Amino acid sequence: MPACRHTQVVCFQVHVERSGMGSPFDILIDQHRELEERLERLASGEEPDELGGLTAELLALLRLHSRLEERCLYPVMARVEGRESCREQTEDHLTMRELMAELEELPSGHPEWQARLLTLEDLAVAHFQEEENARLPQLMIALDSLSLDGLRRDLSATWDELLSRSQVFQVAGEAPLLESLHWDG
Repeated sequence: MPACRHTQVVCFQVHVERSGMGSPFDILIDQHRELEERLERLASGEEPDELGGLTAELLALLRLHSRLEERCLYPVMARVEGRESCREQTEDHLTMRELMAELEELPSGHPEWQARLLTLEDLAVAHFQEEENARLPQLMIALDSLSLDGLRRDLSATWDELLSRSQVFQVAGEAPLLESLHWDG
């Protein structure tokens, strides 16, 4: 299964590389679309024989995406919008991580598993929409072009680092619950 997970992470990375030099947030938005697609695919139940593998891939990518936001986006968001705004986003991540842990503990396809998956899907989609419709546009307005370019480079470099480290953290719960947040700049 790790080989399959690696293949999926590489696919996720291809979406990121396609982002090029647009908005610094294209990398995050591309990941949101990919994660929504995977959540929808799992929730549809169309591939019952592959639920375990699809779930593991989704959760690995969602964890990587969360770490990327926590390390790069949230410190900037805290400086621009204040700590409280960032705290709300972090609470979403904590709730998603709790749901992911429960999904890993329950047998795939179990009614409680399905309920947790649907809750995770609802929370993740709402979280993505909040970021894309409110948080990211505010940052685009508040940051100058130099800061935006620096953020783009930071997101890209951090993503590369997380991908390389993800091969080390294959066991659930081995990585810290939340990356260290540097909210004070």
